[in-house]
Amino acid sequence: MKKLSILLFVIIAFLGCKKAKLDALAFPSAQLDAYEFEEYDAGDAAVPAEYAVDASNRTLVSMTSTDQNTGDTYTIYGVYIGDMSTISEDTVIMYCHGQSLHMDAYWPRATLLASLVNQHHYGVFMMDYRGYGMSEGTASEQGLYEDVDASIDWLIDQGAQPEKTFYYGFSLGCIPVIDRAAFRTDFIPNKIIIESPLASVAHLAQSSLILNINPSYVSTLEFDNAEKMKSVNIPLLWYHGEEDDYIAIENGEIIYNNHSGTFKESKRVPVAGHGNIPATIGYADYIKQLEDFIRQEY
Repeated sequence: MKKLSILLFVIIAFLGCKKAKLDALAFPSAQLDAYEFEEYDAGDAAVPAEYAVDASNRTLVSMTSTDQNTGDTYTIYGVYIGDMSTISEDTVIMYCHGQSLHMDAYWPRATLLASLVNQHHYGVFMMDYRGYGMSEGTASEQGLYEDVDASIDWLIDQGAQPEKTFYYGFSLGCIPVIDRAAFRTDFIPNKIIIESPLASVAHLAQSSLILNINPSYVSTLEFDNAEKMKSVNIPLLWYHGEEDDYIAIENGEIIYNNHSGTFKESKRVPVAGHGNIPATIGYADYIKQLEDFIRQEY
């Protein structure tokens, strides 16, 4: 027992010295010189050809994201699927992607969203955070919020209407989606959709470490989705795989229970893991569920 305690102390001391490097592991991004979109080999994440979106229905855009502490600016990139000239009239889904790689890897997800109701009837806007894809800078927790702010500002500039705008976050993308839905008051979306969210870094540390230590000792990150959800009162749809071995479903349960609004809907998906919920449900059924939630009056 004494040897185990010494070993744990050594490990935790080592982690405490390396927490900046551990923080960086939260953002396993990959940089690109150019996007491939429909030409990208998505492997197992690919969706059937019927959901494909070709180049004529997408527009690559750039935005300026500003570091609120230093004033430094970064060019970040996004892609809009749909008719740019009718954003002010259309329903728009702002999709914030997950932890790894870049927009190319999440292109199949965006094309599924573009198939809601009738293909290209809804607009879909997806962005790359700092350090992802062609976006400048280095990813950070505060940078996520600032990058999504830049994306919301871009939608506002294009004439998007908040009552016709829906936020969708997947995994890491839930973090800025929940934060902005909770605290940005000049553009309040109609509804929010979150898939496979993390409750908080503190919850992760407390559920993972044998010893009871302060999570700030091993990481500066907070990602406190659970607490922030208490300030979100727009309708919520939550997806989580019951067999998610990356972010356990109890994380989503905590967030879901903290929602302060008058309507919320949960989709606990049997058998599904972290990234395969649409495929596990079945693409047509997944799309129908999203359609029903978005179009329902509450």
